[in-house]
Amino acid sequence: MSRVFALSPNQADNDSMLAALSRGDAVQQVVLSTGLRVWVVARYAEAKAVLLDSRLRKDPATLSDPALLFDGGRHPEDGYAVLGRHVLNTDGADHRRLRELLTKCLAPKAVDRRRERIAEIVETSLETLAASAEPDLVTTFAAPVLTSVMSEVIGIEKTLLERLLTAVRTVIGGADPRSAEAREAADAQQQLILAAIDDHDRFPGTDTLLKLALRDYRPRGKLNLAEVMSMVALTVFAGTTTSTTLLAHTAALASTREDLLEAITAGPASCSAVLAEVLRRYPPTPCATWRFAAEDVEVGGVTIPRDATVLVVVAAANRDPLAFSDAERLVVPRPGNTGHIGFGHGPHFCAGAPLALTTANMALPALFARFPRLSPAVPLEELRWTTNLGDRTLSSVPIRLRPDERPV
Repeated sequence: MSRVFALSPNQADNDSMLAALSRGDAVQQVVLSTGLRVWVVARYAEAKAVLLDSRLRKDPATLSDPALLFDGGRHPEDGYAVLGRHVLNTDGADHRRLRELLTKCLAPKAVDRRRERIAEIVETSLETLAASAEPDLVTTFAAPVLTSVMSEVIGIEKTLLERLLTAVRTVIGGADPRSAEAREAADAQQQLILAAIDDHDRFPGTDTLLKLALRDYRPRGKLNLAEVMSMVALTVFAGTTTSTTLLAHTAALASTREDLLEAITAGPASCSAVLAEVLRRYPPTPCATWRFAAEDVEVGGVTIPRDATVLVVVAAANRDPLAFSDAERLVVPRPGNTGHIGFGHGPHFCAGAPLALTTANMALPALFARFPRLSPAVPLEELRWTTNLGDRTLSSVPIRLRPDERPV
């Protein structure tokens, strides 16, 4: 009988589940909370191999019969697979064509050109945090930083981006895709993206995603309008929510551990080591997005049959005791292997990784330089997480900026 695979809102329970998964068979068949049977890959070596294996496709059109997709139903996490045409549901030449636009905006050189502006955004957010009556690492720091940064990268006015993010969260998040709520959010998402497209010429700058897409890529036939819209929705969601969680959670952890705090404030290299270890142990994307077997594929001595749905459980693979010593602990500096797959691996390695890491590497030292005695207002083990397989987030991390403040 297949085991049930579901994430827990409680981090300790989630840790126990992932630890058991990472010590079990490399490939297992499980049942999701919706009843869908999938194959999960939970060990590090096999996960990396699958992420490189072209026989395991991202495009659901790979299936021999469209009715086989998710057993003919819909599931809360299926949005990246079935909605639109973008880098997370394409393979080969189509994937490279779509990814090229993201690379233009998000490659290290493009990110470096934004450093001065990112520093200004961080400083503004610190001022807001200092003036807040109820300071929170998510709502009054990390989320404002990331929405401002992504607003300028994509080329969308910030309040419009925030409305769009709300809609996309509903479409891709935990709502039943067949519900009225999800359908209304999908309509709102489309209308908000069209509004951003109409307004893109008035947005400052020349190298935003929208300006590149509509000035260079679409006129040359490299993208159609539907693809532009899909790429905007994907970038808004993936570029904002996961990076917000990484920044807020890393800050929360560092506020309770002197070793992490010292590393963050010691310089960019040691701060990067902290971020890498948090991404290993607590990746905001617990599972890589859906893959579909284009043929029978043997992985770890197990044959995954053609048309099977496959999930690489990144959060388990990153805890594999065969790959990482003392895998269940957050260790900085980490001895031995530091090659986590929190951003994926291979052709679908996260295009936004340079921006996410640069932003966090600038924001964290600035946060603790301004508030060196920042502390959580509630125990970290009481924080509650979303249970979406592709986007595990914290909605709130209340804090005290100074030790003499009364707890919230």
